[in-house]
Amino acid sequence: MIPNEWEARHKLWEQASILLASEEDPWITSAILDLSWAERSILMIEKEVAEALGPFQVKAPVERSSQVREHLEKAPIFCECRAHSKLWIMGLYEVCRLIRKKRDPLKPLFDELEAARMPFAKHEVRKKEEKYFPELCFPLWGNELGWMVKDYKHQNIPKGEAFARTHANFYVSRRNFADRFLRVSETYL
Repeated sequence: MIPNEWEARHKLWEQASILLASEEDPWITSAILDLSWAERSILMIEKEVAEALGPFQVKAPVERSSQVREHLEKAPIFCECRAHSKLWIMGLYEVCRLIRKKRDPLKPLFDELEAARMPFAKHEVRKKEEKYFPELCFPLWGNELGWMVKDYKHQNIPKGEAFARTHANFYVSRRNFADRFLRVSETYL
């Protein structure tokens, strides 16, 4: 079964693949569409995660965070969602890496993707010696899985004022990255 939401989103991905097409890289269209097809599976998995979270939704977020963590860490569907989401984020990073040189509005999105992708792929913070992995943030409402990412290059750190080992933490999610990419691609209409 294809989620109803995906059909509408797929049209946006198709539009993005056309708008961001490039003669220099004819494969970019296919890569963008591949993200949409991968998103189809993730949306179905996220729906199952939301169902698994159902019993916890009646409690206040503070009361349920440890219970949710324990419950979801044992649920194969959640582990599958986490794995596919991380791989999807790394795929979007590669697409943006290829097209950002000609597409300036993608730079802020690319910077955040880079901060998330580095620890996912290499288990280290970009440009630093420190090894760490983004802290998983369990969904408090709905089904959006995300991570708190530590970034030493993030825009919230004023240049020249940053002390050694100063960083910014920010929340990232696969869905937010997808939505931002699709919004940016619309600027090329």
